[in-house]
Amino acid sequence: MTTSIELKPLVHPGQKGQQRLESVATGTVVERLSLAPGRRLVDAIDEALTRLGADSGQVELLGGPLSRVSYCIPALCTDGSRAAWYSETFEAVAPATIVGGSATVGHREGERFMHCHAAWFDADGALRGGHLWPDTVVGATPVDAILHAFDSVALTSGVDDETAMPVFTPAPVALSLSSSRRAVMTRVRPGVEIHDAIRRVMIDAGMQTASVRGSLGSLVGATLIRGDGKAVADGPATEVTIAGHAKLEGDQLSRAHVSVCAIDRHGTVHTGELAEHGNLVAVTFELLVEEISG
Repeated sequence: MTTSIELKPLVHPGQKGQQRLESVATGTVVERLSLAPGRRLVDAIDEALTRLGADSGQVELLGGPLSRVSYCIPALCTDGSRAAWYSETFEAVAPATIVGGSATVGHREGERFMHCHAAWFDADGALRGGHLWPDTVVGATPVDAILHAFDSVALTSGVDDETAMPVFTPAPVALSLSSSRRAVMTRVRPGVEIHDAIRRVMIDAGMQTASVRGSLGSLVGATLIRGDGKAVADGPATEVTIAGHAKLEGDQLSRAHVSVCAIDRHGTVHTGELAEHGNLVAVTFELLVEEISG
């Protein structure tokens, strides 16, 4: 991690889309889960969504064991066809214990699919992190999680024309869920500052105070607050999961605290609070903003 790198937007192979934020207003059903031992993580989450009658949702991973962790980390694209790519697939030394993470759960080609970033301690006690593949399996006891199920959003993963990489995009759908919170689900496109995305979502939705939960994506490096200064994780892309809260005064954020776990292309895990500037979306970001009432 360095202290003096100027980060610039990644240059992607496709035509830049005009709409940089793709948002759908929704209600959310928020439920604490104990994900069943021995199940693939994605299948255990799917069971909860099916029970609620929801198509898609965001998930906060709080802790618990994994008997298998199949994952990758960010990598350079060596053939020049994309701005960034995935590493080879790794298998963690198991059993592993989740430190924290987030998952977007929707569909891809008609099948249940998830996009998941997490950090964990492996069986040797080393802190690891990355992008979890669907073959990841819950361990001997349940994984604790919080599900934010949508009553008006379906998330579909497909290859994006701009980045030539798979991304989740929200679309409106009418479902019969008894939601309890007002929310907005947004796909944030490359080159947008993540704090600015939160601000713009809140303004458009008329939210004064909001939380950010179960959100994940990639940033161009990551700029973290360190004492009176800043530190920057190595790019060109980091896999991140974020959580926090924000408050608006007029059209500006008067208070915003966004905690991050960022995994760079060397596999190093960086944690802390994101700086308000210097955190451009690299490829895509799945951002859930929920209104805090009262």
